[in-house]
Amino acid sequence: MKRLAALAVTLAFTAMAAAHRVSDLDISVAVNQDGSALVTQRWRVKVGSENTEWYIPVQNLGPMTIGELSVTDNGVPMESLGDRWDVDRSRSWKAGKCGMVRKRDGAELCWGLGETGIHNWEVTFVLTGLVQAYDDADAFNYMFVNPGMNDAPEHVKLTIGPAFDCPQWTYDNTRVWAFGFYGDINVKDGKVVAETSEEMDSRSKFIALVKFEKGMFQPAVYKGGPVQDLIDKALDGSSYGEEDPAEKWFLLGFALLFIGGIFIILYVAVASALGYKWKKSIFGRTKVDGWYRDIPLDGNLFAAEYLLAKGGRFGSTVQPQNIIGAFFLRWIMDGKLKVLPDPKSDKRVNLLFEAPSASMDDVEEDLFQWALSAAGDNKILEKNEFEKWSTKNYKKMTAWPDRAVARGETWFRDKGYFLTEGHCTTEGQQQACHLIEFRNFLKDFTLSGERASSEVGLWKDYLVFAQLFGIAEKVAKQFKKLYPAIYDEVAKSTGMDTDRFTYMVLWTNSMSTRSFGNAVAKAGNINGTGGHSSFGGGGGFSGGGFGGGGR
Repeated sequence: MKRLAALAVTLAFTAMAAAHRVSDLDISVAVNQDGSALVTQRWRVKVGSENTEWYIPVQNLGPMTIGELSVTDNGVPMESLGDRWDVDRSRSWKAGKCGMVRKRDGAELCWGLGETGIHNWEVTFVLTGLVQAYDDADAFNYMFVNPGMNDAPEHVKLTIGPAFDCPQWTYDNTRVWAFGFYGDINVKDGKVVAETSEEMDSRSKFIALVKFEKGMFQPAVYKGGPVQDLIDKALDGSSYGEEDPAEKWFLLGFALLFIGGIFIILYVAVASALGYKWKKSIFGRTKVDGWYRDIPLDGNLFAAEYLLAKGGRFGSTVQPQNIIGAFFLRWIMDGKLKVLPDPKSDKRVNLLFEAPSASMDDVEEDLFQWALSAAGDNKILEKNEFEKWSTKNYKKMTAWPDRAVARGETWFRDKGYFLTEGHCTTEGQQQACHLIEFRNFLKDFTLSGERASSEVGLWKDYLVFAQLFGIAEKVAKQFKKLYPAIYDEVAKSTGMDTDRFTYMVLWTNSMSTRSFGNAVAKAGNINGTGGHSSFGGGGGFSGGGFGGGGR
């Protein structure tokens, strides 16, 4: 037994001694005006007894070329064999030497491992055509570290900077994205800097996509076409934009506190708390009290969205996803969508699509048709289908609320409620105030000694507008509690019992929030202003390959 234990310990130490460990990889890229670049890799590796050489596949080069490899080991230059590297030679023969193995679509960079122990390798090579010219920008999407390496680096840092006199790289002229690892990428002090925050493994890769303003380079390689094609291909499957928006606002507020913004923040907070938060040019006053019990603005959701988006003194008072949920709820109330039980879960509902009415506004109909497209051939919108559609079609989805606001502005103009842009007539101000007064009523109607109208159609509109205001859950619960008979009648008019109707109201809110949130998350950082990398995505890259390390 003792002999077996001793043998196990010996084998364990032997395996540890045989393995290699890459603690750090620092990559510097100096880019020339013609788009070529000098790449310098600084490896810190504990070399084990396995294998004879270290190799890095660099493939998928297209019009690019790679050459001029040189390597130093702990500061001592290695002998360069150029393209005459022999992978079949012994470890002792390869020690102190480096070279390349040419492949059909690239090359392998190779050098000898030498003795076991700590090695600091500095590897340099030249890439021609890294930065390529597109019709509207210059850019590259390049894999600097491959997946599938036998010995993946524990930490990687990439720094890219100009090797010629040019305008300083800033977010005004340079945009960046990174894929395949957990970490971040940013433009700092005139350079692009990307770095891992977690240890890489065999699935990890290190891809950087950088876009430059046209005119900064004179690339020798002309790719042509819009650079957005390159960006879209790389972003497909990525998770850009998942940062918490609240964190960004916190950081902004934190910065404002230190630059004297505390007084502004206090003023805004106090004014908002007291209700003085509306633009006088639109509402005729900054505080809107009182109640209004009728449906405002002829029931036009776009007009209401315009007032909420443009009428706040301190910025928008609207959540864009609310109008999406409001339209879904209206379609259900009007019979354009039929609510079906989900056969897979008693806690979910599905929506069966009927044809939209001819009177539907084109902006509204676009939203309807998108949801119908998400539903597929069976025309039944099931769990997560619209959320997935919104993620894939994030540009359409994130632009839609702005179209809704613009349509609401047109409604005000057509009604003759505008004196000038953003300034309402006296009648227009009265109509605008009715919207806020109606919101006050929906928020507070339980305080009233009066009983609301028993008209079913009116209560349907109440709930639709409550969804627009973001208070549908509260209003539905109060409605059900105070007027159970009317609530039951409204539910039955849509073909549902009260419990399923209540769930449906909540579902339209959560579905629209998730759908729009997914689109925003996809669009977030879509403009390349730095931040976290995405582990997914990165398609369409140049260079790189698969594998590498000791062999």
